[in-house]
Parts: sequence; structure tokens; C-alpha cells
Amino acid sequence: MSGSDFEITNTFQEPVLRRLVRVKGVEFDEDFLAEIIADYFNRKQAGADPLLSDAMAIYLYESDASDNRKFRGDVLHVFNRFSSLLGNLPLRDLRYVHACAFRDYLLGLGLKPVTIRKQNSILNAMLNVAFRYLDIDRFSPFRALKISGVEIRRPMRVITDELLLEVKHRLMIRFTPYKLVGLIQLNTGLRLSEPVYARVEDCVLEHPIPHIWVRRNELSNRKTNSSIRAVPLVGISLFAAQRLVEFAKEEGSEWLVPKYAHYHGSNTCSATMNKYLADLDFRSHMFRHGLIDRMKARNDIPTRLAESITGHSSGGSEFNNYGTVGYTLEQKLEVIQKICI
Repeated sequence: MSGSDFEITNTFQEPVLRRLVRVKGVEFDEDFLAEIIADYFNRKQAGADPLLSDAMAIYLYESDASDNRKFRGDVLHVFNRFSSLLGNLPLRDLRYVHACAFRDYLLGLGLKPVTIRKQNSILNAMLNVAFRYLDIDRFSPFRALKISGVEIRRPMRVITDELLLEVKHRLMIRFTPYKLVGLIQLNTGLRLSEPVYARVEDCVLEHPIPHIWVRRNELSNRKTNSSIRAVPLVGISLFAAQRLVEFAKEEGSEWLVPKYAHYHGSNTCSATMNKYLADLDFRSHMFRHGLIDRMKARNDIPTRLAESITGHSSGGSEFNNYGTVGYTLEQKLEVIQKICI
């Protein structure tokens, strides 16, 4: 099979029975995997250059998110779209002009610049990993690609306590799952996807300090160790978590928010909440910014302790990498009680 006519079909959409092979915890269609391996070794024996498909296979194998179904689907989708336009090119032949051609093609399809940036980022990450793996000394041609419209951002309004109180009161009118998710975010600063993709067991309510765990599962792949954490629940956030647990148990679901426990659930929940709060010019990610603003305003909260709540990691000295115990729930609770709304 030549490089120009190489095509991969997204097996997750095939409505037929197929045999799956598990590689490093990832399931692949047997025929698909055999074709890639055979093609790779045939070309390797012939001294042929590695292709973009090889970069994709390496990326799927090496990535920490390779066991995430949505991640695999996104990578396959972008690869298929690029290769159908420009072919399964040898890595040595990839140039910036190909990145530009792909960008212009996506713009012609009417895709939003932000979506185009995400697809370009997948190709860029794919090549960066493959170049390191194959010991190819060059930069990805997809890096720093200029995409008109991406850099234009709507300025975020100042998030005052008065605004947050107004949002809080709005979300307390006729409780629904997305409103309860927002109320959890209010005093935890969680990313919206973190409570949306949590399991019921992640809400530890029968504890001296009720808290919610943010950790990996089938729907959520936390990319860094710092993002895996436990955050105390207080006030209206504790109430919201209790209600969600009650609703989930009534439905017999293992997921905290069953309505959104699917691969695009976070986007759906975010869009619904943003629409509901549009007249307040408030969006779901502003809960996180608001909590961080309140911690900064205190001027007495150590940065690393604040990061243990928000799931950030700023690096710093080697001191931050030593020790076997992180910040305790008691320490985090003291911070959150100072700034809760």
C-alpha cells in the first residue's frame, strides 16, 4: 500500500462486529492495527521514511490519554481529514505550507477559528511526540500557526462578590443538574468538567470534612498529578453536592451527574449554563476565576496551598517536589471558609 492512498477508518463508527486487540490498555480493530504494523515494517525494511500515519500511531501509543475514547476519536478524525486533503505524507516532506493549506481548508468549511486551532494543536502534538520518538531533529511545521480570529477574545468582566451573589441566587431557582454543578463550582473553583465527570463515590459526604475528589475515570483523564486532588465542600456547594448524590442514587447511576455523563456532556452542560446566565454576562469558567480572585485578595494564602485547591502547578523550587504528604483537607478547608460565597 502506498503512502498516498493510505486511509484509516474510524472504527468506533463501524456498525459491524469486529475483533479488537488491546495494546497498552487501548483497544484497536485487529485489521486496522495489522495494516499499520505491516505497512510500517514493509517500509522500514525498504528504507522508506516514516509517514504521518506512523506519527499518529506513535502518538496514540505514547500519550497518557490513549485510553480515553474521545481522545482517540479526535486524533483519528483530524488525521483522516488532513490525509484526505493532502495525503499520508512522509514526515520529512511536511512543511509549513501544508499547515496553512489545512487551515485554509477548514476555514472554507466554515469551522470556527477556535475549532481550527484545536485541530491544528492535535497535529502539532502528534508530530512533536513522533519527532522525539524517532529522533528527528526538527520543529513541527504546525507550531505557532497564525489563525485569524483566534487571538481576538472578549474581555472578561470583573468578577465581584456582588455578581457572584446574583449568580448564586439565580442558580438556586428551581434546581436542575447544571445549576447544581455551577453551585459546586462557586466555592471550589473546579473546572466544569470535574464535577460533571465525577462518580457518586467521588463525593465523600460522610466525613468530618465533606469533600469531592477529582481523579481519573473513563470520562475524565486528568493530565497532571496536581489536577488529581480532594477539595472540601462548604455552604451552598456542599448542599448542591448532596442534592446531586440524591438524584444520582434515585436514578441508580454511578455518575454524579447522569444527564451529562457522556463524552460531550461537559460541553452540553457548559452551553446550557452559559445561556441561562447570559444576561448577567457570566460564563461557567468564571467561577474558577472568581475563586482565584478571592484567594489573591486575601493576601495571606500561600500560592502552593491555593494551587492544591485549584489543581494548578507552577513548578518552582525543588522544595515543592519533596515530601510524601500534600496539603491536608483541614488546611484547604480553612482557606475555603475564608472566601466562600
